[in-house]
Amino acid sequence: MLKKEINFMGVRYIAITISMIFIIGSIIAILTLGIQKGVQFVGGTEIQVKFKNNVTIDEIRKLFVESGFKHVQIVQVKTESKYPEYIIKIKGKEGDETSVGSIVAKRISKVLVKVAKENAPSGKHDINKVSKTDLADILRKANVLKLDKLATVGVEKDKDQYSQLAQEIIKERTAKNDFFNSVDEAVKNIKNEDVKNFIKDNFYAGNYIILKVDTFSPSISVEQTEKAVTAIVMALIAILIYVAIRFKFDYAVGAILALVHDVIITLGFFSIFKQEFTLPVVAAFLTIVGYSLNDTIVVFDRIRENIKLMKNKKLFDIINISINQTLSRTLLTSLTTLFVVVVLFLFGGVALKGFSFPLLVGIIVGTYSSIYIASPIFYFIEQKVYKVK
Repeated sequence: MLKKEINFMGVRYIAITISMIFIIGSIIAILTLGIQKGVQFVGGTEIQVKFKNNVTIDEIRKLFVESGFKHVQIVQVKTESKYPEYIIKIKGKEGDETSVGSIVAKRISKVLVKVAKENAPSGKHDINKVSKTDLADILRKANVLKLDKLATVGVEKDKDQYSQLAQEIIKERTAKNDFFNSVDEAVKNIKNEDVKNFIKDNFYAGNYIILKVDTFSPSISVEQTEKAVTAIVMALIAILIYVAIRFKFDYAVGAILALVHDVIITLGFFSIFKQEFTLPVVAAFLTIVGYSLNDTIVVFDRIRENIKLMKNKKLFDIINISINQTLSRTLLTSLTTLFVVVVLFLFGGVALKGFSFPLLVGIIVGTYSSIYIASPIFYFIEQKVYKVK
């Protein structure tokens, strides 16, 4: 317990006014600026690609826009590789139906070829882009191992050999996530001369690698949106029921309104700073809900204990004492968690920035709401509804 008690409840009206300003500002930002949704929620394609030659985001964007992809977003990925690596996001109808052989997939491929400044030899496959599955399929169709389908080893055994061969050819590239500078480098460990010659005749070493492709159709995007909203709403309902059973209904109201406060303000910051709302972000928001609730429950539990122990004191004073008694614990846990999240935000790269940003805002806002929002709301209900002094 702190030696000098802070009168948290005494400034509750100021705190609630500040919160209302942030909530109204957040709602205005969300309505005017909107929430920048990721491809999981609007449909489209997300490609992670590495180029052998040095290219800039502006060069890539210019070529994509010239090719009709007006809503392309490009983010550079920081890696230890000497080759530049980018995540290219094509949202909405422009990025639909990007399965192999589709018109959009061919358009994207042509743009990447222009970016990489490579001239693909006619009819040849790029050894840097082909996957293990595709390579095994190419080898199988060409029957370069000249396996006898009628042999007792069976077809499945033949397929295993093709797959194993494909694995051997590109395992070095996948291990380093890097380029083959030539086809000779790709086949240097292959002992079968027929296979080696076939690869040399039918493949070439291009200037870029597609590391990952994620495609979301509009129907899947609608489903993902519904699931995300349902997950957050169900979490809030479950919390309401749990706190109402564990404590009293007025405690539950305070906890839920504090959580809604946290979510709205965090969404507002998301909108203002133009962060992208993706599935990991949904996980981050659920984490915020759980983390903020944990702080609130600790304070509520101490309030409930002190109500039994301090029967001669007013509820106003009991709440103040309880918050002061749990303050050091709340600040220590919040700060230690915040340090980790700051490190993730600063050094976690593109993949973790979207996840760590809402956590960064949510931990600060959640700690504040546990002290200045949840408890005053509980006090207000006790005072106005139950007439507790």
